[in-house]
Amino acid sequence: MAEHGPAKSVYLHAGAPIAGSGFLQRALWANRRRLGDAGVCYPLAGPGEHFGAVMDLREMSWGGRRDPAWDGAWERVARRTLDWDGPTALFSQELLGGVTEQQAKRAVAALEPAEVHVVFITRDLGRQLVLDWQEQLRHAHTITFERFVDDLVEHGIGAPEPYGPMFWGLHDPERVLRTWEAAVPRDRIHVITLPPYDPDPGLLWGRYCAVTGLDPAAYDVAGIPAEEPLSVIEAELLRRLNVKIAPALGGDYERVVRDHLVGAGLADAADAAGRTEMGLPERHAAWAADRTRRLAGALRAAGYRIVGDLDELTTPRHPDGVVQPGDLPEERIATASVAVVAHLLERIAGAQERIGMAHLNSELASVRRNLDRLIESAASPSPALQRAARRAASRRAP
Repeated sequence: MAEHGPAKSVYLHAGAPIAGSGFLQRALWANRRRLGDAGVCYPLAGPGEHFGAVMDLREMSWGGRRDPAWDGAWERVARRTLDWDGPTALFSQELLGGVTEQQAKRAVAALEPAEVHVVFITRDLGRQLVLDWQEQLRHAHTITFERFVDDLVEHGIGAPEPYGPMFWGLHDPERVLRTWEAAVPRDRIHVITLPPYDPDPGLLWGRYCAVTGLDPAAYDVAGIPAEEPLSVIEAELLRRLNVKIAPALGGDYERVVRDHLVGAGLADAADAAGRTEMGLPERHAAWAADRTRRLAGALRAAGYRIVGDLDELTTPRHPDGVVQPGDLPEERIATASVAVVAHLLERIAGAQERIGMAHLNSELASVRRNLDRLIESAASPSPALQRAARRAASRRAP
């Protein structure tokens, strides 16, 4: 590539999934103009381009589909970054955590001569297992929570696909960052810790700004929603619904679930049946705590730059009364199901009313157009009528 002046710092946020990545991407996109005014480049032409760029870098398809628009997307993002006159650029996509060493080197080479940093956000492993299972449900999967955790604990990254590679390949900070060390020196690898149950996205934003040199007060993130976990009743009900609705909805699944179930019908179900936090099965809680302690020790020994406190990973605060989905009484499932049906019927009725009003408005608009044409015709007689009037007048003339 051609030279582009003084080297800039580029911060690649590479995971982990469900550790604030959605909030961070929404915050950066919403503040892209403020970032630009401060000399910071967020090099995306659209809010979802980060996904296509990583699909291009990793040469992946998604859901059995590869969008032709992804071809060359990483190079386009890199070119915008290098063409930027300011000293800093930011990129966030949690699937960057799954690159191979060769792909990490390709990513960095495309950004040379910029100084590339890697940012990884992590929390207690047990909490990540819960949240990742819920994320799998949002993508139409039907595996039970107990089977999901049992397989990941017993088989590690060799657990049945896609869960083994998707969880351990993206959530294990030791594995992810060891891969990135092939392309980025350790003193440019940053680890941000999060407490397991802290719902305040301001904590993440402040720590991310500390890594990247942003002034957190200069950007508006107050109205940007955090990633809210599902309660145990919401998650289990969605899992059971997936068995029926996922094959029927096909490519519309994620849109329908996002618009009508998550945060909507399922929230009504939880209100009706009672909200309870999810937690790990008791037989795996001690294992997760021990594995998290070993991961924290490895991060400390690696000499990465830590923002936050590694003790947040090893002293998780589990809420009282956590329940596993398999322990839910069927009576609660039935109550929740009725609430979901009631919610969806109300939405259908409202949609029919809106469609009816739209049809009526369309009919009225057509009537108004016809009346306008009649009025115009009355005000301006047709040429034939005008000719007939002239002929009649000429016959009457002496």
